[in-house]
Amino acid sequence: MPAAHPAERGPSERQIRILDAAESVFARAGFHAATMQDVAAEAGMSPGNLYRYFASKDAIIAGMAERDRTLIAADFAGLDPARGSVLDQLEALGRRHLVDEPREKSIIALLIWAEAARNPAMAQMCASIDGTVVGGLAQAIAGAKANGELPSNLDDARFLQAIFMMADGFLCRRATDPQFDPAMAAETLFKAMRGLAHVLLQPEPGSVSA
Repeated sequence: MPAAHPAERGPSERQIRILDAAESVFARAGFHAATMQDVAAEAGMSPGNLYRYFASKDAIIAGMAERDRTLIAADFAGLDPARGSVLDQLEALGRRHLVDEPREKSIIALLIWAEAARNPAMAQMCASIDGTVVGGLAQAIAGAKANGELPSNLDDARFLQAIFMMADGFLCRRATDPQFDPAMAAETLFKAMRGLAHVLLQPEPGSVSA
């Protein structure tokens, strides 16, 4: 049967074990070379038992994507201006997903992006995750502008675009370069983001944009 929707009750302990096993297998072998038997072996169960939870590799990939989307949404929902700097909280969230997660997560992201270029179902998964991230970032940026951490005339659309491009590039480098130092790169990434927040501004009324 298909994975339960995490928004309803979350994946079961067995489903989490399968998803974790699938991430390891897919990161090593890729989506196409990996088999359901490989995932079952990694999860320590029989293929027949695996099929009780996920009918196919596509169903597993969908479960992985939805689990990530739900976790990201929960992280953004946890941001609270009452707990201090919104930007500091946002940076801590970014480090949790970009640095603290194992390198395999970056490899999986790269595999999904490659598939999304020709697979509409994969493209839909990416769009769903992107939508969750955009919504969370937009709300966080609004909060940071309201409390004076970010300029009130920040060009939100361009700032979000810049954040996406830098974060995506970060994941690509981490996935393809075994020597990549995510902690050091994160320092550069977040300093650049904070700097851009004071450059990507809306033009003043009546001014001519370059």
